[in-house]
Amino acid sequence: MTDKVLFDTCVWIDFLRSTEGEAGNLLEDALKNDTALLCGVITTELLQGAKSKKENKQLDLLFSSIESLPCDESVWHEAGLMLQNLRQKGITVPLTDALIAVIANRHHVTVVTMDKHFKHLPVKVITAPGKLLSL
Repeated sequence: MTDKVLFDTCVWIDFLRSTEGEAGNLLEDALKNDTALLCGVITTELLQGAKSKKENKQLDLLFSSIESLPCDESVWHEAGLMLQNLRQKGITVPLTDALIAVIANRHHVTVVTMDKHFKHLPVKVITAPGKLLSL
C-alpha cells in the first residue's frame, strides 16, 4: 500500500485491541509507511470507546503523528443527502459511515474497513480481513 488511505474505526479497534488482527496488521504497516489517515469522525469514535485517561493519552499521542483529513460544513449536507437517497431505497447506514465516505471522496482516498455498511456507500473501499470488534 503506497497511497494514503483512510482507515475506518473498526480497523483501528482491531489494531488497538486484537493481538492477532489481520486488519490491524494492515494499519500497522500503513503507520510504519506513513500512509494511514484519520478524520474527525474516526477520532471521535475512538475517543468515545477509550476506557481510561491513559487510553485517552495514548490515542492523543497516536493522533498527533497521523494526518487527519479536514471537513467543512458542506460534508454534513452531502452526507445527509446520501443517507436520504439510501433511506428511500430501504437502506439504513450509520451517519458516521456516510460522513467517512464523503470525507474520503472529497480527498480522493480509499477507505479500509471491515464494516459491511460501506458496500452501500459510493466510495472506494478495501475490505480488510477479520471480524468487527467493539470498543
